[in-house]
Amino acid sequence: MRLYAGTTQGVFKVNPDNGIVTRLGPLDTSVEAVAVQGDTILAAITPDYGMPMRAPLHPSHGRGVMRSTDSGRHWAPCGGLLDGAQVTALAWGAGGFIAGTDPASILHSYDLGATWAEGTPLSGLAGASRWDYPLPPHTAHVMTIVPHPTRSMIQYAGIEVGGVVMSSDGGCNWHEIGATDPSASVHPDIHGLAICPGAPHVMYAATPDGIYVSETAGATWGSRSNTLDPLYCRAVAAHQTDPDMAITVATWGASGFFGREAHRTGASVMRTVDRGLTWTPVQGLPVHFQPTPALVADPLVTGRFFLPLFSGELYVSTDDGATWELLVEGIPTILRLIAA
Repeated sequence: MRLYAGTTQGVFKVNPDNGIVTRLGPLDTSVEAVAVQGDTILAAITPDYGMPMRAPLHPSHGRGVMRSTDSGRHWAPCGGLLDGAQVTALAWGAGGFIAGTDPASILHSYDLGATWAEGTPLSGLAGASRWDYPLPPHTAHVMTIVPHPTRSMIQYAGIEVGGVVMSSDGGCNWHEIGATDPSASVHPDIHGLAICPGAPHVMYAATPDGIYVSETAGATWGSRSNTLDPLYCRAVAAHQTDPDMAITVATWGASGFFGREAHRTGASVMRTVDRGLTWTPVQGLPVHFQPTPALVADPLVTGRFFLPLFSGELYVSTDDGATWELLVEGIPTILRLIAA
């Protein structure tokens, strides 16, 4: 397993066992999403990290997806439906690459990113007319894509701002999930989703109003933030085998992730061992730090997690997230981190 980091200066690969860092090719633009399958790497580029996912620029200003078929030595633009698109999320699932965009749509490629096709448009969903975003151009976007850990045809996507959508046929058709009763629904502003591989009916959602937990594979949700302080959560990771355990990164508000000085973010990494009923701060991180919206559970090593900081450090925990130590420093700011 290797870690792949989309940064403000391209894509980097990190060996989590010895901390060796490798820069992948000549790509030097900001990368806000990464996906890997074998020797093929996709990198969604964004021209401005000042507010990632919200850069409504002309395609010539540097949006779209770059593709490498030789493990990052050479890169070329993905064409077709991704030409100039503002791609905000990437993943591998159901035998192909998945791309989420702004405005919100989801596309699939079954030939390692050479060509792309869209399933049923998300804009046709019943609730899509209510999707929004507080900043111009006020279009909801796909914030995260999470394939089911054991059933390859099932995929989930978090919409900012719109809630959670699900596909059970490999992405051909999508539908909104979550109860219509507000008391059993998830906050619509989804920043992150995580599924426990050992108990995939348990899901965690990171929102600006804290953490929401589903014990019904997304059908119903409940807020689990009574002891969570601060509340503004941008990332969440579920434990590999224990559905009661999860970790989240939270600040006093959005500016805690985007440009505020470390001592003013109020940033904290919190951990639960009782499925969100209580949260406690972890140990080993700096007293003041600026986080990035990235947090990763190792898919192969139970209890190991990775957390990047805005200042270029990458921390690792090997005890279920309770304590952390520095693994790597000197990397450009990490916008997205994946394990593959």
